[in-house]
Amino acid sequence: MTNKFSPLDPMAMWRELTAQWEKSTNEFANETMASDPFRQGMHGGMNASLTAQKALGDLMARYLTMLNLPTRADLQALGEQLQRIDDHLARIARAVEGSGAAVASAAPGPRRTRQPPNPPPAAATRPARTRKPAGKRRS
Repeated sequence: MTNKFSPLDPMAMWRELTAQWEKSTNEFANETMASDPFRQGMHGGMNASLTAQKALGDLMARYLTMLNLPTRADLQALGEQLQRIDDHLARIARAVEGSGAAVASAAPGPRRTRQPPNPPPAAATRPARTRKPAGKRRS
């Protein structure tokens, strides 16, 4: 092996060794993953993991149901229903805002034709009270 590293760069040899190690590890991993036994083993492992995950989910759902608590599926269904209600309310609000602005600009307000009621007849016949003129006060 010839010395192709500069004495001014002490990390060059380390970088070269790391690059060679990564290259050889990558080649080995590609060869291993291309084999049928590796694929079958990975497939079996994934199936076992998914089966265990489903069994745990079912067990938790039964446990929560027994405790009268909502399950994950219940909370997801509730969230979806709330989202639909929220979307529906937003559509209604947009429709009301749009029609309210059109109605307000198209038609004037109602006419004010109502008059105040006439005074009762007893109040009309009673004499008005008069005030005495202000005089000097005695001290």
